[in-house]
Amino acid sequence: MKQWHDTNHSLIKDILFMATYRFCVVPLLISISLLLALFGNKKVRQGLKMRWPHKNNHPWFDLPKRQHPIWIHCSSGEFEYAKPLISRIKTQYPKETILVTYFSPTYKKNIERFSGVDMSCPLPWDTPGSIHSFIKHHLPKALLIARTDLWPELLYQMKKRNLPTLMFSATLSKHKNKFLKPLWIWLYQQLSLIYCVSQEDKNNFLKMQVPVVEAIGDTRYDQVQERLKKPKALKSFLTPAQNLGPLIFVAGSTWEEDEKVVLDASLEFIDHKKICLIIAPHEPTAEHLKNLEDLLSSLGLEYLYYSQASTWPPGKVLIVDTLGVLAEVYTSSHLALVGGSFKKSVHSVMEPLAAGAIAFVGPFHRNNREALEFKTHKLNNFPALNVVNEIQDREDLKKCIYKAIEYRSQLEGVQNEIKDLISSKTGASNKIIQWISEVL
Repeated sequence: MKQWHDTNHSLIKDILFMATYRFCVVPLLISISLLLALFGNKKVRQGLKMRWPHKNNHPWFDLPKRQHPIWIHCSSGEFEYAKPLISRIKTQYPKETILVTYFSPTYKKNIERFSGVDMSCPLPWDTPGSIHSFIKHHLPKALLIARTDLWPELLYQMKKRNLPTLMFSATLSKHKNKFLKPLWIWLYQQLSLIYCVSQEDKNNFLKMQVPVVEAIGDTRYDQVQERLKKPKALKSFLTPAQNLGPLIFVAGSTWEEDEKVVLDASLEFIDHKKICLIIAPHEPTAEHLKNLEDLLSSLGLEYLYYSQASTWPPGKVLIVDTLGVLAEVYTSSHLALVGGSFKKSVHSVMEPLAAGAIAFVGPFHRNNREALEFKTHKLNNFPALNVVNEIQDREDLKKCIYKAIEYRSQLEGVQNEIKDLISSKTGASNKIIQWISEVL
């Protein structure tokens, strides 16, 4: 009797929620999107345009029918979490078709170019007709959602058809908006399984009445390891960091706010040939590079561009103006400052750590879980600094660089220690592959 009551209660809840979502929330979201596009929001306009019918056909219907793909959805940059998974699916199940959908246009080209992605398209509108037609057209075997981006209609229809759904590399803060808590509980309960990053995340999900959740780690650790196993070739003057000669300091994914702090802190050490500085701007646009040139000239520093260089003379700042090689550049460094942390939010510290570099972040780093975790992690081989070090200004950074130079003889073994630490956190992708093997 109780089971019957619970089933009916759940059914009524689903009907009420979906009716509210379909007839109130969706029209409101569409109206807001149209208004934003009308008043010049380029990203929203692009998102609407890429979903608009072309020759009376939506883009997702241009793909082959009934391929029974393994469907992976990534909002945008969350595709980085899916990369190692796609590679391993293709290794273990080479005949399986992989379909990737995305919400934002930002990562469209990255997804299309990635080896292993057989089909890709924007996620359809989250309406009953669009989602029904999409599922009917593709007949997916399972849906895997990278980290976030849960859509009610999509999850509801997948569950209704008994198609397995997994959210992986998920995190959950205990400070989740209490007003929206019933919505989040309902969304999480539509999933077949949640693979979260840590035990703390698991506890937070359990408090949200999620029935099936397991802590398995973060697939990005697998991705950075995979990337460095097959590195892109660098110019010969950039070799893996050695314990002889000047310290190599890389400021990666930088904005102008980061570059000002780095150069002010490094000037004295560059002049005295104690460090060699590499700056890799996050967006090496003509305007950004011109501003960086002006800043370097005002400090009396010479510079050269990676794309034009055949050698790297001591005392010159190397500007990396080539996209896609930063992960490899980090392997040449002893120290690395991760950009964005003096602007608004820090970029990922995972790449420099996977390369074995001691990392620095500015005051704006609370968006990055790894930065928070590793800034309390001591180095056995180099107690002068932590794995990640928080700095507030140029004076803080200057003191850290001085420590690295002063205790240079203790640097031996640091790279391997940091690499081993990151390596110990890999393996989440293998667990997901096991789940896939069970549902195929």
